[in-house]
Amino acid sequence: MKAFNKNPSGLLAALFAVIIVFLGATLYEQGIISDEFYLKLLSAVQGNVTETSELEVHFIDVDQAECILIKTPEKTVLIDAGDIGYERKIENYLRTNGVFAIDLFIATHPHADHIGSASGLLKKFPVSEVIIPEIPEEFLPTTSLFEEFLLTLSFKNCKVSYAEIGKTFDLGNGISIEILGPAGYSGDNLNNYSVISKLTFGETSFLFTGDAEEEAELLLIDSGADISCTVLNAGHHGSSTSNCELFLKAASPEYAAISCGYNNDYGHPHKEVLSAFKDFGIDYYRTDFDGSIVFYSDGKNIKVSAKK
Repeated sequence: MKAFNKNPSGLLAALFAVIIVFLGATLYEQGIISDEFYLKLLSAVQGNVTETSELEVHFIDVDQAECILIKTPEKTVLIDAGDIGYERKIENYLRTNGVFAIDLFIATHPHADHIGSASGLLKKFPVSEVIIPEIPEEFLPTTSLFEEFLLTLSFKNCKVSYAEIGKTFDLGNGISIEILGPAGYSGDNLNNYSVISKLTFGETSFLFTGDAEEEAELLLIDSGADISCTVLNAGHHGSSTSNCELFLKAASPEYAAISCGYNNDYGHPHKEVLSAFKDFGIDYYRTDFDGSIVFYSDGKNIKVSAKK
């Protein structure tokens, strides 16, 4: 009780802010208030909404799919959006972690396990900008899921850009994310069109590869991109079609995070990949065993927290 009585007005203000934010989220989801009004509301109470004083990278446990949240003191980035049916889980995870708007959404490629819940989330969160891969028209999927995603982008009037190699987004506080790939792939394998990006904060960095397979990894190396990183988002859920030895050697990460489902039908992560991680001295975490995995960086050091 002493702690409560110490500053009751501050506690009440924080509680009021939370109520306002969640009420605003409900009205926004129902289409009663606009993106602009909702963002102004968030800005007005921002000082009382959960924030971070450092870089956080969350590999959210969404079973055999992928969804990554990046939080900086100023910006929020979401990479992929899990599979169909995970909208509510991701929404709750974001709101619990103080996220009520997304500055940048990167849809690495149009497979269900990466954009399955994207349309639902785009309707519930204001999104400032969306990055998608440029895929030749003859290879574009014709699934109802992908068509719904495109319709949602149009309906929400989102600013949408194709992944442009070298384009960098300033996330504030000395943190940035740069688009590195895809680097010249031209076949019919949608995995190899995955948007590849690198997040940098001081002496630490994170490499996100979607489902890019070995051919795309080698093209990325040949492009001359700096893929060295502290933390690697293991390609294709830890599949042996990705994470080739040349790529691991060039990236030289200290940690790897694997998004995969328990006892999944694909056998991810594959034994060959885990063996390679061991050979290269890479400490790895996996969502099927560790739950949602969070990496914290102060620009020099990395800390890791697993939910299980």
